[in-house]
Amino acid sequence: MRRLLFLPLTLSLILAGTALANDETQLLLQQSYEQTKAGDFDQALSTLQRAAAKDPDSSLVHTRIGGVRLLRKEYSAGIKDFQRAIMLDQLNASAFVGMAVAYLHLGQHSLARASLDEAAKIDPSKQPEIDQVLSWIDQRTGAATRKVH
Repeated sequence: MRRLLFLPLTLSLILAGTALANDETQLLLQQSYEQTKAGDFDQALSTLQRAAAKDPDSSLVHTRIGGVRLLRKEYSAGIKDFQRAIMLDQLNASAFVGMAVAYLHLGQHSLARASLDEAAKIDPSKQPEIDQVLSWIDQRTGAATRKVH
């Protein structure tokens, strides 16, 4: 259940914000997307690392790296990538969501909740998905039922 619940959030990270990249970075992002779609996460990560070398200040690139790290089950490394993305763009809701998913996989529910709350403040359109994950957290932690916004 957990993997199925978090998979749409992870995939949305891979697709987030393509239009914000320069042309060369855009090509690398597209290439990494195709590699990810084909299940070649190692090659996708390598391609994204090349994109980061060319455009180190791209919050989008670091968000995508974090997303691929989630798919590779490298949760701690993914958190660092999402944190880097947030340092570059504090309004990057996708990076907060990705960080939350990584925290969930590490069993750090309070940090996941805090990350999801930040994402919801930044992008209210994500609230339905966020509420679903928060409900899942509440069920696992025995927390009181959370109000739906």
